[in-house]
Amino acid sequence: MTFIMVAPNGARKTTQDHPAVPVTDDELIATAVACFEAGARGLHAHIRTADQIHLLDVERYEALIEKLSHRLPELGVQVTSEAAGIYESDAQIDLLSRIKAPWVSVAIREILRSQEPHTLQPFFEQLIAKSRVQFILYDADDLHTLTSLVDQEIIQTESLEVLYVLGRYSANQESTPDQLDPFLAVRDELPAQLKPAGEMICAFGKGQIPCLLRAASEGIDLRIGFENGIWLPDGQIAEDNAALVRTLVDLLPA
Repeated sequence: MTFIMVAPNGARKTTQDHPAVPVTDDELIATAVACFEAGARGLHAHIRTADQIHLLDVERYEALIEKLSHRLPELGVQVTSEAAGIYESDAQIDLLSRIKAPWVSVAIREILRSQEPHTLQPFFEQLIAKSRVQFILYDADDLHTLTSLVDQEIIQTESLEVLYVLGRYSANQESTPDQLDPFLAVRDELPAQLKPAGEMICAFGKGQIPCLLRAASEGIDLRIGFENGIWLPDGQIAEDNAALVRTLVDLLPA
């Protein structure tokens, strides 16, 4: 069965973009509950300041994880380490080194900024030992970079997880299903020991759901939510994140 993760807010969208963007912890928990009931089994969590600004904070994240584990023990909670133009890689590394989280996401191009890759081997070793790690890839070159680090044993894992991001750097941040093809072409050329064991996709803009349906046909797990787009396939704006999840579930093959 296709695994669905919801990304309900992201680092940049605020209630000015859509009134149902969750910006407080309580709103995020309520959204998680609604999306779980709609069929999502994972949450990609961003926290915010009182001014709705993206925040990386160990204590706030750990408190959110604890609340969600009591409210929705079957929900997989993933903590973001996104820079969002606010944090440098040293701050991201500090967060990931200190946090106690079952699942984290790491954009490979962000974590390597101003870092010598070979010096990060102890960091990746410690991180992978304590958390499930999903590496975020914005293009096929990021997949080459990631698998090169695995090949060099800078990243040591037998279960490489990736998120393919479609449309982040396209015109108007719009995605199309064929943007998945370069990722798959690189993946298919990799030797068996470097192929990702877990694949997920997210897609920006009005093409979000069509792209996810294409990925599902390839056996890839799906991430959906207001972080990437607020539109239903007919171009209408979704009422909330749960409406996006319900629409996707209804369109997936039984």
